[in-house]
Amino acid sequence: MKSCVKWCRLGLLAVVAVMTLSCNVFQKSGDAWRELNSVTVSKHSLTTRDRTIPETDVPLWTIPGKVYDSADLPEIQLADGVKATIAWGAGAALEQLSMEAGASYPELSLGEELITYVESGSATCVVGNKTYELSAGSLLYLTSGAKRSLKAGPDGLKALDVFSPVRTDHLKLAGVHLADGADVGFPDQGVTPNIEAGTLYNLNEIQFTGLTAPDESKPYPRSAANARLVWGKNVMLSFVRMDPGSSFPWHIHPEDQLMIATRGSLEEGIMGSYHPMSGDKRSVLLQPGGMAHSANMGEHGADAIDVFWPVRPDYIAKYEKQMALYNQVVAPGVKPKHLSDGFIFTEGGVWRDGSFYFTDMFFTSDWKGDPAQSRLIKMAPDGAWTQVTKGMQNNGTILSRDGNIILCDMFGHRVVEVNPDTGEVLRTLLDSIDGKPIDGPNDLVMDSKGGIYVSDPQFTPDEKQQPGPQVYYIAPDGSARVVIAAGNYAFPNGVALSPDGKTFYVNNTWMQPGDNFVWAYDVQDDGSLTNKRQFAMLHLEGEVLSAEKPVDRVKAVADGMAVDTDGRLYVTTLSGVQIFQPDGIYIGTIPWRQNPANCAFGGVNGNVLYILGGTLAWAIETNVKGFQNP
Repeated sequence: MKSCVKWCRLGLLAVVAVMTLSCNVFQKSGDAWRELNSVTVSKHSLTTRDRTIPETDVPLWTIPGKVYDSADLPEIQLADGVKATIAWGAGAALEQLSMEAGASYPELSLGEELITYVESGSATCVVGNKTYELSAGSLLYLTSGAKRSLKAGPDGLKALDVFSPVRTDHLKLAGVHLADGADVGFPDQGVTPNIEAGTLYNLNEIQFTGLTAPDESKPYPRSAANARLVWGKNVMLSFVRMDPGSSFPWHIHPEDQLMIATRGSLEEGIMGSYHPMSGDKRSVLLQPGGMAHSANMGEHGADAIDVFWPVRPDYIAKYEKQMALYNQVVAPGVKPKHLSDGFIFTEGGVWRDGSFYFTDMFFTSDWKGDPAQSRLIKMAPDGAWTQVTKGMQNNGTILSRDGNIILCDMFGHRVVEVNPDTGEVLRTLLDSIDGKPIDGPNDLVMDSKGGIYVSDPQFTPDEKQQPGPQVYYIAPDGSARVVIAAGNYAFPNGVALSPDGKTFYVNNTWMQPGDNFVWAYDVQDDGSLTNKRQFAMLHLEGEVLSAEKPVDRVKAVADGMAVDTDGRLYVTTLSGVQIFQPDGIYIGTIPWRQNPANCAFGGVNGNVLYILGGTLAWAIETNVKGFQNP
């Protein structure tokens, strides 16, 4: 194995202007791009890490620093109905695998490590004596010595295979022949992978890691570039999502970076000039170690997959720092457990005397409700449940100071206190404001004085009586008033209070105003709210960011919220339960198979987070304890 320090390969390989697929076009260059690169490095005062990078004899097809559409890259035929578009650098290859329905990819003996990510479709994967069912989001890591075969499902399969080192037989299919004894590297550089070989993962189980420092001009601390980082012993994949309109600053690093855009658009800065990259065209770019680059995102932001060779130690450090925050809440390897099903739409939960109470609202596919079929459920810790009562389209729930249950009777336009054993309505706490009926009370939270905040997003079929979506405050003496007036939010939904009672949180489900933020207020002695500010920006799904209409690009589907005794905030969203520190820094997301609608702490020790939404009820054991009044 030959090696050199840092930038010795900066001018490694340039290709003649007119490309052919014969071996004689692959030539090593001198300083063709290195000299241009040095100007940008000097202009931006860029520095990098000292690192020894292995040198290989792998010839390149792509010109370093040039953007290619995937349609212009070499395509290799691997079997009948099985093909791949291939790009590679000195130590890793990225193959965009396409399999027709029912096609078979014959057994592949690995002399390298392989990370497979399924983008769409399905396949049965056989590795030795183990069989895996792959579907969209599946992630599988295999090491040298393994043997893999695939059979595509009824909709075919589209996946990414990342090999490191490159497979010389696949390069040969692309018309690139290496000399006998050519050095292609080796598949183990002493790095400890963050995923286990032979274990099937879903990409959503990998936490986002912030790659850039928060923008200090924003009132909330958020990295504009967040990545799910996966690595083996030799290669790292960064599934990065970058916010709309954001920028990635000029930088350099000693590792090769092979990049493919998978959604949205951006302009990649390369040695001082900018080049468009498109997710629609699956733009691909090879940037050898030391090449100066940056990025400016388009209006939809961008998703990309970066293949780094070798593994980046600085990204490992960022990942470990992020995981340390998440593991303060959830221990490594702990996942939500399914407790019960058979419901229509689970919502508003609260723990009381050894049982977890929650609502099950009846909705049709077009969100038409039916109070007669909606009910209050009582569930034991093992998931066994009974129906307490029917007859109200009830939503959010909390405990009263007397140990009863206070709930939002959404279609009944009221907040009521009910007997937890019979469901009998004991009293009405709120049904009107300023002499007019409230519309659709949704969620609620109690302060230490016994006052109650209630959100009303007007999510009801009746003619609206209030001027718009609002938040109310029921004072301890029973009087009520508006504390967040109409016009502030399109859909104010989840509400929560910090443990010290000084900060009030409200989120916005979708549309504008409110966008995809959790908002914070200072709580005054009389319950009024001041100093409105953006507390945290919620992570969004790629299809949301790509929506045609700008108003639809903020659909976090933020719903119920909870807090723990340390002040962390838990927000149910389309992607799972997003967790934030008291200062708004993102901790991580508890992934969930359905869109969660609410969450609440319970359990004998107060450390079980119950997650509700759709037809299911789940729970996850945490390292923290929940907080609530009373």
